[in-house]
Amino acid sequence: MPIITNSYSFSFAGLTFGGIGSPYQILSVEGLEGLPSVRNQDDNRGYQDGMFSGRDFLGGRTIAITFQTFASGATSAQTNFNTIQAKLLPQTSGTTPLYFILPPSGEQFVNARVRVLRTSVDPNYTYGMITSQVEFFCPDPNYYDSTLQTAVMVVSDPPGRTYNRTYNLVYGSGSYATTTNIVNSGWATTYPTITLNGPITNPTLGNTTTGEYLLLSGTFANTDSLVIDLYNKLITLNGVSARNLLSTGTWFAAPAGTSQYYLTGSLTTLLLTTATVTWYNAYI
Repeated sequence: MPIITNSYSFSFAGLTFGGIGSPYQILSVEGLEGLPSVRNQDDNRGYQDGMFSGRDFLGGRTIAITFQTFASGATSAQTNFNTIQAKLLPQTSGTTPLYFILPPSGEQFVNARVRVLRTSVDPNYTYGMITSQVEFFCPDPNYYDSTLQTAVMVVSDPPGRTYNRTYNLVYGSGSYATTTNIVNSGWATTYPTITLNGPITNPTLGNTTTGEYLLLSGTFANTDSLVIDLYNKLITLNGVSARNLLSTGTWFAAPAGTSQYYLTGSLTTLLLTTATVTWYNAYI
């Protein structure tokens, strides 16, 4: 279910502001549309003109929202402002989804935390028109559709020796892996979360489209839940950190478009051993 429904509205920590009928009216939003800051690895060429060209990476995104608070019914502007102040609090760590709707897209979100809240105390403040600006910092500069996408990978036995011309087989693991399409309809790379349930031994999860994979060591029962967080590069087993299970491989993602993911391993049970992939379409 969507968090918000009105265009040009935002929601943070359970409070919706902006849009039709809101006592919080948006005046401007800076830093949401367009690219965030760029981290570059360029370096000076010493006693020569120019620079050595390094690699560019996106940095965090800062979003500044300027808004005005008004009275609503019997509730004064100052009381409404106290309500929004209680939501726009700094966080020691982590982020909170900032939901928004900007036409023509539907509801989207960016993971953010409050860094600045400034308010002008002037005659307009006393007359019930309070002007403020809040700044959100987003360590992850991407924004995402709020609809969670899901796909299920299964391990199946081969009908004899089969060779796929796209080389979707993983040899030496004891099983044949069918591929599952992971469709990222955005235009930026997204990083899914994979939840694997056994029985399986030494599972391999990978992306045949990019040629990257992760090989995990161990034997896991059907009661075990192995979670691979591709964005944060974390592995948990039954809720406990288990990154030591990673044997070899390269952390992979889901670029814009369609990627083919697979699961393979030994000592699996047909149609019982599965991995659920969840992701959000990503934009920048």
